[in-house]
Amino acid sequence: MNKKNLANLKKILIQKKTEFLNKTNNVQRELSSGLNATIGDEIDTATQNSEKEMFFELAANDRITLNAINDALVKIEKGNYGLCECCNSPILFERLEAIPWTRYCIKCQEEAENPKR
Repeated sequence: MNKKNLANLKKILIQKKTEFLNKTNNVQRELSSGLNATIGDEIDTATQNSEKEMFFELAANDRITLNAINDALVKIEKGNYGLCECCNSPILFERLEAIPWTRYCIKCQEEAENPKR
């Protein structure tokens, strides 16, 4: 991968990191404001609990992606970005463009998602 492509992917990763951090902060504010809300009847309470659960689930998924983005940025600094963590083969540039924080080449990702029975 050439330096220009690597610089572009790094820029995308930093932008995505900022987006996820902002989103996580917004979710935390939503949760905080929801905790201070007046509790109504049982249906209101159930709805609030359901919404909180959804926010926690989204926040957990965002943290996973944010960790993967941070790992990708570290790999760029170390010089081993774009290599599959499983087979150590180069990941196709098109795949990195689509998901710059991906850890695996297509083959290894497919094998992980569809293990032989």
